[in-house]
Amino acid sequence: MLNIKQISNTVLLSFDKKIKLDNSNSKSFKDEVLSLLTKPFTNLFVDLNQVERVDEDGLNALLASHRLSRMNQSQVSIYNVSAEVLKAMKRSNLDSRFYFVDRPKPFSEDLLMV
Repeated sequence: MLNIKQISNTVLLSFDKKIKLDNSNSKSFKDEVLSLLTKPFTNLFVDLNQVERVDEDGLNALLASHRLSRMNQSQVSIYNVSAEVLKAMKRSNLDSRFYFVDRPKPFSEDLLMV
């Protein structure tokens, strides 16, 4: 379900196929993200390109990542967000908690091909 590339303290997380981030898979997503964020000063980039929709459970998984990142002096950045996912984040006021980026800077084109 997830692809993970890491260089030093920077991690790129992406989905390997089109999904709906919902109650069927949000727990495994959350567990993976939280395990990545246990190390302080981690910069996590989450590529939501393959996420078509997100429900409350998916939003809660994203919120948990934000909370842990703040406790560990880390950062979660999101990119490739669909209009539908962004709308769900705005309805829950989660859009203001995350950094949205055009593309993760420390990764070369080869690493972005996950």
